[in-house]
Amino acid sequence: MKSSNQFKINIFDKFQFCQQFLKFQSTKKIIKRWQPKLTSQEKFLFDQEEILSAYQHIIANSCGKSGHRQQNSLLPIHRFCREGIYPKTSIQRQQIADDQIPWTINLPKFYNPPHYTNSSLPNTTNEIDPEVISSRFMWNTFDTNYNIDRRTANPVGSYVIDTKGYPLNPLGRTGLCGRGELKRWAVNYQTHLVIMCSTNEIKSGKEIFQYIMKKTKNDDYYRLPSTSTTGANMSAIEKTLKPFLLNIYQAWNNLDSNRNEMKINEIIEHLTFVSTAYVDDRKNTDNAWLETSICCYIQTDLNKNISSNPAIDLNRLFPVLSSNEKTSYTWHQIARTSKVLESERDVIRLIAKRYNAYW
Repeated sequence: MKSSNQFKINIFDKFQFCQQFLKFQSTKKIIKRWQPKLTSQEKFLFDQEEILSAYQHIIANSCGKSGHRQQNSLLPIHRFCREGIYPKTSIQRQQIADDQIPWTINLPKFYNPPHYTNSSLPNTTNEIDPEVISSRFMWNTFDTNYNIDRRTANPVGSYVIDTKGYPLNPLGRTGLCGRGELKRWAVNYQTHLVIMCSTNEIKSGKEIFQYIMKKTKNDDYYRLPSTSTTGANMSAIEKTLKPFLLNIYQAWNNLDSNRNEMKINEIIEHLTFVSTAYVDDRKNTDNAWLETSICCYIQTDLNKNISSNPAIDLNRLFPVLSSNEKTSYTWHQIARTSKVLESERDVIRLIAKRYNAYW
């Protein structure tokens, strides 16, 4: 037989348990009510993270097959900038194995690459660096002496300066030192412009888009519009892209005037910044390399919520049948079989995934 004291304790415990249970049920209802909103926000943040962390995806494919990484490092292996003869020269790169790429691997006797800098590049202005390295260079920061951003977007966050004062490619050896055909020591910035317009067609439940691409007669590849910039910040990007896109518009429509300049500027002002990435380019060297900022502009009538600026009609500004057949820019619907550079294919694929576009 239980004592009265034990009975009172059990009743008190049960009463407390009931209170806690009711409080839990109430909290559960609140959580359930907010759960769809939280899930939606989490999905949005996840999507944004996937876009903004595109560096890993873009750089992996631009450096050959994705998944190949340097030993003991998150950095991928660059491939194109280690191949054969340097562009526009007869200079053969020193061939190195994948495990010899990182600067952390000491190769004092084995690694002795040829040096090349295009001597025909004029260096009388601040737009091109002098050949001789001096204390005037400001590395891993904004260089006020040359009015150029020398910071890198590589995952490590900075690049190393060797004992002779030269900046070292953050992805490692390339088989050639010097500046090559590039204008700057260390980072040479580009911007890739992704302008996509819906065809108002659906395939496999996804919207079909076409993209403004560059295609010349002497080049088998379709290429995204790109131009050099002074940095990766949006201020520098917009300043460069406004005249760049205006020139494309004028060539496309065979115009000499600045008609519709305000609309072109609006396109640039409504760009979405996607990511920055190292570009595995054959012009890269041990001491100079290309990095790009990727910006996107989208137009769709089927889902105007994701249109960059519904007030602008890309089809009127850039008609499908260009009035100037000499222009190298055209609308092109990218397919898996399209001849596109691997690095740019991955950029388009990533953006297509973000906007649920057919790919």
